[in-house]
Amino acid sequence: MRDFMRVTLALAFLAGVTTAANAQTAQVQDENTNVGTSAAEFLELGAGARGMSLGGAYTALARDVEALYYNPAGLPMMENGLEAALTIFPYFADTDYLWMGLAFPFAAGQYALGVSFGNFGFADQPIYTETDPENDSERTYSVSQSFIGLTFAHAFIDRFTGGVTVKYIQDRLGQADASTFAVDVGTNFHTEFAGRPIAFAVVIQNLGGQLEHSGSGLDFTAFPPEPSANVDPAPARYRAQSFPLPTTFKVGLAYDVLSMAASRVTLLGEFNERNNTDPSFGFAGEYAWDPADGPVSASLRASYSFQPDNYLTDGEKGEIGTRLTDGLSNKGLDGMALGGGLAYRFANYEAKFDYTFRHYGYLGSRNVFTLGFAVR
Repeated sequence: MRDFMRVTLALAFLAGVTTAANAQTAQVQDENTNVGTSAAEFLELGAGARGMSLGGAYTALARDVEALYYNPAGLPMMENGLEAALTIFPYFADTDYLWMGLAFPFAAGQYALGVSFGNFGFADQPIYTETDPENDSERTYSVSQSFIGLTFAHAFIDRFTGGVTVKYIQDRLGQADASTFAVDVGTNFHTEFAGRPIAFAVVIQNLGGQLEHSGSGLDFTAFPPEPSANVDPAPARYRAQSFPLPTTFKVGLAYDVLSMAASRVTLLGEFNERNNTDPSFGFAGEYAWDPADGPVSASLRASYSFQPDNYLTDGEKGEIGTRLTDGLSNKGLDGMALGGGLAYRFANYEAKFDYTFRHYGYLGSRNVFTLGFAVR
């Protein structure tokens, strides 16, 4: 009876995910020209150097603290009792992205809980205006985009897990801000094929409300259309348009083409459908060396994620977009990522370090660093 109830719950969970996915996909047109029309796109930057090394193909393999971002259904399969990670990502134009996560399974891996936090932005940039072109007033502004998420996951049966993350998102742009809630829903089905592990995952990210900014940064003085001695200028405030979150539907597959006692080679693939650009895909590979009788383990990773915004038609880009993107150098390198990791076990603890080199085409490349700590 207990097994029957678990199977029923698993099927109900999967049905709910499928329904939500169909509802989201129904809103996507065949030719999606909504590039740049979503808010809070920092939510797509990723989390953890391991996940970023594997690009857009990590949802089926995520079974550590980074599953908080990529697929919450991976948390019950964590090998450690508790795991924490800090990711530092120096981005472009003097901006920075920070991600932190803490997760732990309990009840013999039947359940898992986690909390995550991410922040993107910059601080104290000078304000130049038509009346103050040299910033003699020494006024500054800052941008801070952040989220905090709470994750719950459950192993419905021995081969099927599901998880949900509820996120509060806040977007502060100078003196204007907006906030909303969103959810991530993930599933993971794992079994063996030809005697080696294989996993299939379905994930929906950032399914929720919209961001509509308000605040003193939108204040202005409204003058009458025609000068009049009887009508004085009045204080007013612009009403900003609301924008949706970057909702993404993902389907991922991971298969161990080599699975031995001390090493493995995993190949990964993933399809992505977003509401703010055309569909895309990614593929990746990871080699892991983890001897059971040694304190040190290591891994090497590589991936490529197709960037559909580099291949829009002239009609989709518009005149300005065409001039900006035609003939860009390194366009083919956009989406390439390389990386690796080291882990050291001592007593009942484990310290981790992961690194990623990520190329962004014309913009250049960036380095990502993650420090992790686990209780075994």
